[in-house]
Amino acid sequence: MRILFTTLPVETHLRPLVAVAYAAQRRGHEVAVCAPATFQEEVERYGLRFLPAGHDWITGMLEPLVEARRIPPQELTLLMNRLVTQGIPGKGALAMAEEVLERSREFTPDIVVREAYELGGYLAAEVLGVPHASIGVVGRITEFLDLALLAPPLGERRQELGLPPDPDGSRVYAYLHAHFMPPHYDPAETAIPTLRCYRHHTVDLPGDRLPDLVTGLDPARPLVYASLGTVAPLFRAADGHLAMIIEGLGQLDCEAVVAVGAGKKPADLGTAVPDNVHVVDVIAQPLLLDTVDLLVTHAGFTSVREALRAGVPMVAIPWIAENHLIARTCSEQGLAVELDWETLDAAQVAHACRTVLSDPGYRARARAMQRSMLALPPLDVLVTDLEELAARGAHR
Repeated sequence: MRILFTTLPVETHLRPLVAVAYAAQRRGHEVAVCAPATFQEEVERYGLRFLPAGHDWITGMLEPLVEARRIPPQELTLLMNRLVTQGIPGKGALAMAEEVLERSREFTPDIVVREAYELGGYLAAEVLGVPHASIGVVGRITEFLDLALLAPPLGERRQELGLPPDPDGSRVYAYLHAHFMPPHYDPAETAIPTLRCYRHHTVDLPGDRLPDLVTGLDPARPLVYASLGTVAPLFRAADGHLAMIIEGLGQLDCEAVVAVGAGKKPADLGTAVPDNVHVVDVIAQPLLLDTVDLLVTHAGFTSVREALRAGVPMVAIPWIAENHLIARTCSEQGLAVELDWETLDAAQVAHACRTVLSDPGYRARARAMQRSMLALPPLDVLVTDLEELAARGAHR
C-alpha cells in the first residue's frame, strides 16, 4: 500500500505523523510526506521521503505581529479568526491540493493521511477518489476547527477543484479521525462520528539525547521543565513571559530547565538567570519529560499529550490558537493549574508551581491519564484500519 502524508510546515504537527509512518513502514508499506519546500530538511531528518507541495502561508500570516512587544488580545482574536476562516481552508489548502495531485503522478496513494490542520490532502484525496484520514494534532478540534466556519471556504475550494458540494463539511471526517488521547480526556472530540482513539507513541529524532547539564542536576530536588513551544517564542511578545517564568522558577526549591526557543539566549530576554534555572534554546522534550516532576507550558496539544504520556502534571499559560481550550480541559480535569497570560508575573508562576508540586493529587491524576493512554490500541491497529479503508476504497 502507498500512504501519502500531508502536513503544514510545523514540527509538532509532523511528529505524530512520523510515528504512524514508521508503523506503516514496519508493515511493508511505502510512505511519503507532502509539505511546503521549506520543510524538506525537517521531514528528511526523520528519514522519510519528501515530496514538495503547497507553500508556507503560516509565516506570512504571523509575520506582522512577530516583532510587536505586546499583542493586544483583540489582535490575537482577529489572527485566530483569519487562521480558521482564511488560512487553514483558504488558498493555501487549494495550492497544496493542486500540487499533491501533481505529485500523485509519481507517488499514487491508496490513502491520504493528513494532520488535522492541513486540508489540502483531504481535497486532493477527494479528487483522486481515495480514502483519507486525519490525525488529531490539535486539541478541542470540534471547537477550534468548527466545521460551521470551515465549510463555506472549503466549499469554494471544492468548487474550484470540480468536486460536488459539501454544505456541512461532513466529508472532512468522512473516513477516519485518529486521536491519541482517551475519549474521556476530551468528550467533545467524540462528536466526530469516525473518531477512533489510539496509543500515543513518541518519536525521537535520530541522535536525540539530553544535554550533559541534565545529568548533573540535584536528584533530591524536584525537576521542573518550562517551554512555550515552537511558535510562541517566535514572537517578541513572548520574551517577557519567558523572563517571568525564569524569575518565578528561581523562587522555588527546585531544579529547572527552560527552553526559550531556537536561536534565543538569556540575554535576549533581558533577565538574570537564577542559579537553579538552566536555560537552553531547544531540548529533546519527550526525553526530558520522562524525568521531570512538572511542566510549565503554553498548553499546546503536542506538549500536553507528551506530558500526560509521561504522567507529568502541568502549569498552563495559554496564549494563542487552541491553547486556551486545552488549558481549560486540563484545569477542569485537575491535571494543571491555569494562569492568565495577560496578567502573568513571576510570583504567580512560583505560586502555581508550588501548588502542583505540593499537592500529590495533580501527579496522581496525570498518572491515571497516563494509564488510560497506555490502554489504548497501538499504532499497528491504526495501520490495520488504514489498510481496511484503502481496501474498501472511496465512498460518497
